Amino acid sequence: MKQFLKTKLNRNTYLLLAVIGLFGIAYLLNNYVLVTTSTRYYTRLIQNRIQQKEKDFEKLSRDTALLASLVDRRYQEATLEKLINKGYYVFLYGERVNGQLPELLFWNTQEVLPDMTSPATEVGSRTIIMANGIYVRTERDLYLKDGRRFTLVALIPVLRKYAVQTENLQKEFVDFSKAIKQVDIASGPTDFAVKGEKGNILFYLQKTNLHNQQSSVVTIIFVLLGFLLLFLLLHQIAIYLHERFGFWYSTLFLALSVLLLRIGSYLFPRVLNLRQFELFDPSIYSSNYILSSLGDLLINALLFCWVVVYVNRRTDVSVIKPYEAPWKNWVAVVGMMAGLVVLTFTFSGILQGLVSDAQISFNVTNIYSLTQYSYVGFLILATLALSYFFLSQLLLTLAGKLVGARNYVVFIIAATIGLLIISFTGDTNRVELNLYVMVWLLVFMWLMQQKIFSGLNLRLNVSEVLFWLFVFSFSMSAVIIYENRKIEVDERQRYAGRIALQSDPASERLLSVALTYLDSNFLSRNFERFYEEASNAWIKDSIISRSFIGYTIRYETRIYTFDSTDAPLFNSEPASYDTLNTIFRVQGKRAATPGLRYFERSFDRISYIYRREAIDENGKRLGTFFVLSDPRNYKSDALTPELFRQNRELVPEYSAVYSYAVYDSMRNLIRNYNDYAFPTVLSSDPVPPDKEFHIISRGGYEELWYRPSSDKRIAVARKNNSSIEAITLFAYLFSTFLFMLAMYRFASLLIRSRLRWSLFKQHWQLSIRSQIHSTIISVSLLSFIVIGIATILFFINRYQRNNQDRLTRAIQIMTRQVQNGLFGDGSTDDDSTLLYFTIFNNKTEKLIQEIAEVHGMDVNLYDTSGNIRITSNPDADIYSSGVLSTKMNPLAYHRLHHQHHVQTVTEETVGKVDYLSIYSPIRNKGGRAVAFLNIPSYSSQVELKQEISNFVVTVVNLNAFIFLVAGAIALFITNRITSSFTLIGQKMRDINLRKMNEKIEWKRDDEIGVLVKEYNKMVQKLEDSAEALAKSEREGAWRQMARQVAHEIKNPLTPMKLSIQYLQKAIDNNSKDVKQMTTNVARTLIEQIDHLSKIASDFSQFANIGNPKNEVFDLHEMLHSLVALYEATENLDFTWKRVEQRVLLFADKTQLNRLFTNLLQNAVEASAHREQRMIRMEETLDGAYITVSITDNGTGIPEQMRNRIFTPNFTTKSSGTGLGLAMSKGIVEQAKGELWFVTKEGEGTTFFVKLPLLRATN
Repeated sequence: MKQFLKTKLNRNTYLLLAVIGLFGIAYLLNNYVLVTTSTRYYTRLIQNRIQQKEKDFEKLSRDTALLASLVDRRYQEATLEKLINKGYYVFLYGERVNGQLPELLFWNTQEVLPDMTSPATEVGSRTIIMANGIYVRTERDLYLKDGRRFTLVALIPVLRKYAVQTENLQKEFVDFSKAIKQVDIASGPTDFAVKGEKGNILFYLQKTNLHNQQSSVVTIIFVLLGFLLLFLLLHQIAIYLHERFGFWYSTLFLALSVLLLRIGSYLFPRVLNLRQFELFDPSIYSSNYILSSLGDLLINALLFCWVVVYVNRRTDVSVIKPYEAPWKNWVAVVGMMAGLVVLTFTFSGILQGLVSDAQISFNVTNIYSLTQYSYVGFLILATLALSYFFLSQLLLTLAGKLVGARNYVVFIIAATIGLLIISFTGDTNRVELNLYVMVWLLVFMWLMQQKIFSGLNLRLNVSEVLFWLFVFSFSMSAVIIYENRKIEVDERQRYAGRIALQSDPASERLLSVALTYLDSNFLSRNFERFYEEASNAWIKDSIISRSFIGYTIRYETRIYTFDSTDAPLFNSEPASYDTLNTIFRVQGKRAATPGLRYFERSFDRISYIYRREAIDENGKRLGTFFVLSDPRNYKSDALTPELFRQNRELVPEYSAVYSYAVYDSMRNLIRNYNDYAFPTVLSSDPVPPDKEFHIISRGGYEELWYRPSSDKRIAVARKNNSSIEAITLFAYLFSTFLFMLAMYRFASLLIRSRLRWSLFKQHWQLSIRSQIHSTIISVSLLSFIVIGIATILFFINRYQRNNQDRLTRAIQIMTRQVQNGLFGDGSTDDDSTLLYFTIFNNKTEKLIQEIAEVHGMDVNLYDTSGNIRITSNPDADIYSSGVLSTKMNPLAYHRLHHQHHVQTVTEETVGKVDYLSIYSPIRNKGGRAVAFLNIPSYSSQVELKQEISNFVVTVVNLNAFIFLVAGAIALFITNRITSSFTLIGQKMRDINLRKMNEKIEWKRDDEIGVLVKEYNKMVQKLEDSAEALAKSEREGAWRQMARQVAHEIKNPLTPMKLSIQYLQKAIDNNSKDVKQMTTNVARTLIEQIDHLSKIASDFSQFANIGNPKNEVFDLHEMLHSLVALYEATENLDFTWKRVEQRVLLFADKTQLNRLFTNLLQNAVEASAHREQRMIRMEETLDGAYITVSITDNGTGIPEQMRNRIFTPNFTTKSSGTGLGLAMSKGIVEQAKGELWFVTKEGEGTTFFVKLPLLRATN
């Protein structure tokens, strides 16, 4: 074992060192560098940004020519755009006169406006807190060449921080949005000071995430590379173990290594600190301790797939044999089927959990609902499916070998186990799903056993792979659609319930937060202020503007106060205490917040009312406080509601998918929403008496009817797109499978190349078939990508153009309405200065609000100095609240005021909301601009998103279809091309000098035809060369044979001649023992004649090897006669270990008899010097072959002779023709088999004969 470890580590030293190095660097970074420098890192980034802006501002303050053009307003639009894009805000003020505030001459933003109540300072930059964030302020007093004095102020944004934190108004550092997760601005000194250019401390930073320190990107990369190399090292070791010690050792090593690594990550989570990533957030997905997050599920799926693929690819099923004891076979089969059933139910449960329980959308018909976690989910499903297929393939193959021809038993066992598991399952939802899954499993097992689908073939071709990808994509799509259907119906039922109640959870939460500050203590301390008219109005406006800012966007909020006698206290609208109290007590329905109730003003409007009694310390009633909120009428393109939207809960105002209708007790339509054609009168009750909900399909739509009470019916309709959803899901899953197979191919190349570029290029060689497949599919994919991008850009441009045209028409209408309302009576003066002071009055404000109410948009009116004077939404004023400044967009102001455009459209941003804003001048009778009208229009782009989503769905489906079609076309083309090459290759392989080679007939005159012509020419030339070579070989063979025969015959003739000469001499000398001598000579002559006969026989047999007489015979019957001879030989330990089956061969029986006779005789002669000779003959079945080994305990074959052992005329004996082993090898090859040997000097030699079976039977 030590030698093994040493050898393996030496072979992979570079991998081991790389793993240790990467993990070591990551550990040092994470524990000794980042833990102390993450705050310092952001400190440096933020400080460098501020100082860079300060330097740029200093450069700007010295550019007197530019400043003069700004003062005189002679600058070009390009100059203005350059200043807008500087990343900080510039303001140019005139000189202070008599202590008054200076005039603002230039500004490059509408986000913020500096406070100029205090005089300018030259001490440098300083940090200021404003309504929408924290800024660094720096300013300069400037003198132009003509002596004029000005003040240049710069506000460098550091931190966005709004009074109301919403989805679109979030706290974040400017240019470093992710920094807020790590650091924040400290209230006091810390070790992390941010300094200005002159070294003055601006503010301090502090850590905000002490217990969950996030790793840097560099650390994450090091860790990922370390694990990649670690897994590669483990895989290499497992392969070496497989080669050295076998399958079980390598599999056990790999599985234990993966298991220990995973257990370690669970027991010591802080080592990797995976919880820092949102992918490992249990709120997104969590099933149990093992699958505690989506990231854990992904890791486990990938590791499981890795081990399963390794086992599948290295299992040699041909060596698997049934147990001799039948009960062991049945136990093994039951165990494997139980594992398969449990695996199936487990994977189906994971699939169900991902769809129904996780915060992951699989609604593929709306791409905007898909997140990065949706695609991770698809990757997990594809990984689990591939793992399941490889493992089930292995289990079914092994079970089939154990049960033999009784395959039906496997189905019975699997069904029985599955039904038992379902019977003990307590979850009804799982039971319903598992019943369908059990049926699917039986069908899947049947398909796997069909030879046409090659499910049990561990090596699949392209068409078989596509078939199984289709099966799994279709199956998982069915489960996802089934679960999505249940989720959607539940969602629609809740939606219908909310419509019935008409309560808005999002608004209730906002209102609850606002009312938190209006408790009894607040009212008791401040109620006396309501008794004075001025303070009453001020405190009411303060409460609405400060506490209800995020709520009054969608609701018009009014406050009513009454004294202890229920008399009104300066209420802006007439409403008695009794009226409000009756609404609260009788009409109001309790909400979740104490003291808050909601009621229906009409069938399509829900209002809220809040009541609180003011009680002093002595328990005396001071008065009553009411808050009344009515919904505003907004269209979907109003900016303010979108800006302060808390979330996108499923409420009527936000749903673009559903249409709903409400009917009264007379079955008349009360109200409806969206564009579905609901009937105005119901002919009958759509909900059966015994049901609360009922679903009806009609005209491609699906209606869900709900009966909340006896006098109300609610219908929620949704377009039925289940077919397109199924096709799209199939396309997504099919594409994910293809991606997984590509990754599997790439990973296998990495493993085989061992990260060596030369080996990687060698293994990356693609066949012509693969090249054509890849080219056609890549061209199709690239075409769809290009067409898709171009079409989406066209949709976006068309939508923006239409939206701008719509805004243009709207502002033209509004401009005429405002001008008619202000100047229609002809009583106004043409002097714009006079109008500047006269038009901004209550009449104009009321006119603007009426126009905004009619059009359902926000409308603003600016004066000619760019200051906002009137807004249509004063209760939710984003300008006075500091979200935006009161100044006009500088680019729009420049175009209207300086360039005198008739209108202009600008793209503006507030928080995370991008919107279009259109401006138009309001002109008096003389045509002079007296104000600027503005419509900030946010478009949720529902139509555009739906159009793009539908197009992407179509593209994905077409792409999947084209993938299949392109694959089929590529398969057809490659088959035609490769079949030609296959034919030519087969013909070339069949070329033999000793036979007639056929020419290829090719009728088409194409590139392959040219190749065929050249091949036919080569065949003709080869035939000519073969004839010449054959003639030469025959002559050479005859000469060699003549020399060999002469040599072999000459050897016995010499002693014969000498014996006869000796006998002749004895006769001539009349020797006395002539008779004895004659007998001796006769014996010698007979021995030499026998030797000559053997030589003739050997040469005859060697010459006849190429003419076999094949027949069917039993190998054992042939060997039995040979074995009987040697078993009776003295001083010979002979053992024959044969297989139990009857072995039938189709070969020349006589030649094979001669083969084994020769090998056995050689074995006996090789061990002749041993006191105890030992011969072992053993048989083994290897698939379609039988291997017979013959082992002796002789001296072995010397190394220098081993390469020539099968060469004719070569022999290791003192006598012999040297044709025995050469003849034996020829006999084996003629029988389509193999002959080889293994030898060790001093111990003996083993010869192996591998012959093809006709069949082996019991």
